[in-house]
Amino acid sequence: MKNERIHSTLLGAVGAYLIYLAYQLFEKRVDADASMSPALRIVFIAFFGLAGVAVIVYALLVWKKSRRDNEQEQQCKDDENTLK
Repeated sequence: MKNERIHSTLLGAVGAYLIYLAYQLFEKRVDADASMSPALRIVFIAFFGLAGVAVIVYALLVWKKSRRDNEQEQQCKDDENTLK
């Protein structure tokens, strides 16, 4: 259970970093000294932004599953204790 929480936290950090990369590209989109064409820059902004959001959504799903499994495990332990 604890590994899934760590996994979801790391996934959230990766998603946030991808969104940060998209923001950095967006911030410098009008830079004349850019080595990337404007069209390619927009493609990468969209890719990193969407990938970041997708990873964060996946992290939330992993976190919710971990939480639900933890609650079920706790309920099973409580049921075992009441039977004794």
